[in-house]
Amino acid sequence: MIKLAEQYFVNIIRREMDLPNEQIWIRDQNKVLPNDNKLYVVVGVVDSRPFSVTNTVKDVPEGIMEIQKIIMRENIQVDIWSRSRAALDRRYEVIAALRSIYSQQTQESNDFKIFALPGSFVNASDAEGGSNINRFSMVIPCHSWYRKEKLVTGYDYYNDFDTRVDDEQSIGTEHGIIEFNINQQNNAVFIFNDLSQVYNGASKVIL
Repeated sequence: MIKLAEQYFVNIIRREMDLPNEQIWIRDQNKVLPNDNKLYVVVGVVDSRPFSVTNTVKDVPEGIMEIQKIIMRENIQVDIWSRSRAALDRRYEVIAALRSIYSQQTQESNDFKIFALPGSFVNASDAEGGSNINRFSMVIPCHSWYRKEKLVTGYDYYNDFDTRVDDEQSIGTEHGIIEFNINQQNNAVFIFNDLSQVYNGASKVIL
């Protein structure tokens, strides 16, 4: 998946219900329901449950590419609103849209799955008090797959690595018996120190 699961829901419902962009959106965008008689749909995630997270790497010309894959079950809430009868008359179209051929094609091409039909389509109109807004709400589970790629460059720990070998005499001194370095140019450097020179002189071998 490239987009959020909510965005795929929005795209499917907008197309199948023939809604303009300004009448359907993802929740939490600080939008207010306009004072008109049009139909509006709002989509948002209720919760997510991760099932799998994997990390792999592959070599690329620029360095190493880290690839992370996350699989989650997400519960997506769809609310349909109107100050007219539009929400009441067209509420069933949301379910029809999510089971349409276009929806199936979208799921197959983007590696996500909308599960079975929701258990209920809740009439939440009373929650709006005396404002006379018709509102219906349902929650639909889906199986989402996300992928993140990140280029690991020369700042990575393993691109420049140093270590040393000590005995009881060399511990705490400036040089070890053997010192080893791997640098960003993939050169391996071994330094065999001369113990008779109190660890000052060094014999260097570059592989």
